[in-house]
Amino acid sequence: MCFLIQEKSEEMSSKDKRIQWADGFVLVYSICDRASFNSVQPKVQFIKATKESPSQEKVPIVIVGNKRDLHHHREVSSEEGRLLALSMDCEFYEVSAAEAYHGALMVFHGLAERICEAKLTLKKGTGIRNIVKSVSAVFARKRTDSIWSVWLKEMTTRRKGFAQEKINILPKST
Repeated sequence: MCFLIQEKSEEMSSKDKRIQWADGFVLVYSICDRASFNSVQPKVQFIKATKESPSQEKVPIVIVGNKRDLHHHREVSSEEGRLLALSMDCEFYEVSAAEAYHGALMVFHGLAERICEAKLTLKKGTGIRNIVKSVSAVFARKRTDSIWSVWLKEMTTRRKGFAQEKINILPKST
């Protein structure tokens, strides 16, 4: 789903709801329009302020400079776009939607990867409960293991070791 984040034309609560609902964001500016580029940073800050909290990972945001094919009308350099994305901890692409769909495909593929990474990080969890579960899983015995099955496994392992020692002790035939 796509929506435009506008500064003054709608209520903040409506914008907040849409931002909370979204998993990732693509912010597009025209490389031929300095004003559109200048509006990106406040929008990224607004999204992060609304979406991020100490318990969450960073929000996947992709900044896209569009109209790459109109380089003769360029007002915003590629370096400026990259620096903005780097300073805001976002991905950056510069594409021409008019020339081919490949650039747009890369943008959405990159966003999908970042969303998956963010969701995977949230699923792993880092709370004390998850740490205790992980440690218990490593050191705890399975409930299905009876004393008999543990003893049997131990004896089998010892027997294999003993048989291996016997083979190594026998003199080599020449």
